[in-house]
Amino acid sequence: MRILTFGWDFPPNTTGGLGVACQGLTQELINVGVEVVFVLPRQQNVDGPAKFVFADIEPAKVYGIESEIQPYQSSSSLIEMYDENGKRVAFSRTILEEVHRYAQAAAKIAEKETFDIIHAHDWTSYLAGLAAKQISGKPLVLHVHATSFDQAASENVDPNVFDIEYKAFHGADSIVTVSNFTKQLVSKKYGIEQDKLIVVHNGINLESAKELPPVLSELKEQGKKIVFYNGRITIQKGVDYFVRAARKVVDMEPDVIFVVNGTGDMKRQVLHLVASLGLSKNFIFSGELWGDERDRIYNCADLLVMPSVSEPFGLVPLEAIQHGTPVLISKQSGVSEVLTHALKVDFWDIDEMANKIIAALRYPVMNNQLVKEGKIELLRLSWRKAADKVHALYQKLLDWWKNER
Repeated sequence: MRILTFGWDFPPNTTGGLGVACQGLTQELINVGVEVVFVLPRQQNVDGPAKFVFADIEPAKVYGIESEIQPYQSSSSLIEMYDENGKRVAFSRTILEEVHRYAQAAAKIAEKETFDIIHAHDWTSYLAGLAAKQISGKPLVLHVHATSFDQAASENVDPNVFDIEYKAFHGADSIVTVSNFTKQLVSKKYGIEQDKLIVVHNGINLESAKELPPVLSELKEQGKKIVFYNGRITIQKGVDYFVRAARKVVDMEPDVIFVVNGTGDMKRQVLHLVASLGLSKNFIFSGELWGDERDRIYNCADLLVMPSVSEPFGLVPLEAIQHGTPVLISKQSGVSEVLTHALKVDFWDIDEMANKIIAALRYPVMNNQLVKEGKIELLRLSWRKAADKVHALYQKLLDWWKNER
């Protein structure tokens, strides 16, 4: 079985959980005997055993595409539009043009490659998947890691992205969602029948966390407690609620330091909020740390908080538990469906968020139990189990397609 897969980025050059999820799933699909041809819109360093095709170079040389996709550094370098409150209201034409160019390249690639199933990850690759289906007639699987409703954290979605999602969802043969939360959203907002949707929760590599040199040692020696936020600073992620809860925590526990790792369109707004609440001494903004640098903060943190307004899944809590850090997660997240041993709160309830942060910092026995039981839960959240479900879906679609011919 050979799968033509379209994605937007891939580790080690990734801008978020999408690339990490693609890597974990692809690796395990290959381990169970699936051949994967993974197409990316631009040339980059990649870490994995799949056959990689770069649509900005190889189509022109190998597949006969005359107009190449224009190169760019990452999705963060693309221009986006925001209202006066910092909410993203539209993508620039730049990213949309790249998505359409990617689809043009995908059609040429699909003409030349041999494959059985098409699999497209996230909205930036959906048109590429549709183009490959139109050329080949092969079954198309779409993998929904997030929707425009998640990104907007409201009904004020980007109409251009919504149109792509709507067209793709209705044109796909099967749709994989990363949670029941996302499955119900896709069914309700896009009018997709339930039997077309299958839930495959994300996973995590089950390797033991590496021993790394300590970080923030001076703060720990001073008796400071470390509360960690790791993710984009956007309206979707609820960082403003996290900051408001922090004010209530510091009123009761002044020796708490909140470390924020990430960036995004709300960073300036969040910085102003921290200053206006008198929390500048209690916050550290680390920028964007990845890999070992990020993991060193997991290792020293007393608690990780994921306060998302709308989170289709959320890999960060699994990473934290793997590194021995207890977690407080939003109930409005897909990971809350599968993670029992975690503190949970509605993103908007800053009083309860503050109460649970304080409890986690004051009761280490509870924390140790959360981590111990959480690590046991991780054993059933492997990428292998996710890959087995996707592999079974491939086989079902392939059998159906053969019978339809």
